[in-house]
Amino acid sequence: MNRSTSRFIVGFLVGILTSCLGFAWLGQVDAESPDSSKMMLTVAHALPVSHPVHKGLEHFGHELHELSGGTMSISIYPSGQLGNETECLEKIQQGGIDIAKVSTAPIGNFAPVFRLFSLPYLFRDRRHYWNILDGPIGADLLQRLGTREDGEPTGLVGLGYYDAGSRSFYTTRPVTRPTDLEGMKIRVQQDPVAADTVKAMGASAVAMPFGELYTALKQGGVDGAENNPPSFLSSRHFEVCDHYVLDSHSRIPDVLVGSGKLWNNLNDAQRGWIEEAIKRSSLFQRTLWKEESELALQTLEANGVTVHIANTPAFREAAEVVMEKHATGERATLASKIKATP
Repeated sequence: MNRSTSRFIVGFLVGILTSCLGFAWLGQVDAESPDSSKMMLTVAHALPVSHPVHKGLEHFGHELHELSGGTMSISIYPSGQLGNETECLEKIQQGGIDIAKVSTAPIGNFAPVFRLFSLPYLFRDRRHYWNILDGPIGADLLQRLGTREDGEPTGLVGLGYYDAGSRSFYTTRPVTRPTDLEGMKIRVQQDPVAADTVKAMGASAVAMPFGELYTALKQGGVDGAENNPPSFLSSRHFEVCDHYVLDSHSRIPDVLVGSGKLWNNLNDAQRGWIEEAIKRSSLFQRTLWKEESELALQTLEANGVTVHIANTPAFREAAEVVMEKHATGERATLASKIKATP
C-alpha cells in the first residue's frame, strides 16, 4: 500500500468517525430539547365518553396539540379506568397520572379550603359563579391546591375549572318553597353541609350511595334527592320522581388537577400551552354543559316531569343558618368576598 492510498483510507475513516460523532451530538440535543421531543400526558376521569367532561378533555387535547406544534398530546382514560377520583388524586401525587378531572369533595381531603363550594347559595347565579371562578378568587383557590395547611406541598397543581351545573331537588310531590319539603326524606351525599341544608328546609337527610337511590325512591325509602338535570335524566330517577324544582341550592365545579412532579419538569412554554389549552377547553365544555342541561330539562318534561320555578328568596333565607354554621374562619372570609363580587 503506497503512502497516498494510506492517507486516503485514514482520511476516510476520520471523516466517518467525525460524522458519527456529529450525528450523535445532534441526536442528544434533539432528545434533551423540550421543544423537539414528543410528550404524551395521561388524563383520567370517572365519567362516560358521552359526558361534556370527556368532550371538554378531547378539546383540551386538540388545543394542546395545536399550541405545542404537535410536541404535546394526551391520552384520555374515561369511566374510572384508572380508579375513582380519590385514587386518581393519590396517583397524581405519585406521578402515575399527569392530569385528572375531579370534583371538589375529594379535593377537600387534600386542600380543606375547597369545602367552601359545598356552602348553599354561595353564588347568585351562573354568571356570578363563572365571574368568581374565572377571576382572582378562582385563581387563588387553584394556587392553594398546591400547598397543605402545614405549608408542605401537596404534589397537586390546580389547572382549571369545568362546569358541573347546579343541584336542585327532585321529589315525588310538588315543591316550590322550603316548607313544601317538610316531612320528606331527601337523599344527600356524605356531606354534613348538604345534610344540614336539607334539614334547614324541614326535611330529613338520608345519606346513601347513589347506586342505591333508584330502588330507595321506588320503594318509598326516600321521597326525593337533589342533583343537576343531566344526572336526574341519565339516572332515570324521573321514572319515580315526577317533580323537579329549580332552586339551584349549590353550584360545585369540577377541577382539573395536574401532577406536581410533571409540572416541575416542564419548561415555561409547555406550562403556558397547558394553561391556555385548558382555558379554551373550559369555555368549550361549559357551553356544552349549558346545552345539555337545557336539553335534559326538555326531555324530562317530555317524559312527564313537572319542572317548577322555585321561590328562590325563601330557599336562600332558609339556608342562612347553614351558612352561619359552616362558613367559619377562612371559609367565612372567602364567602364574604364572593358575595361582594359582582
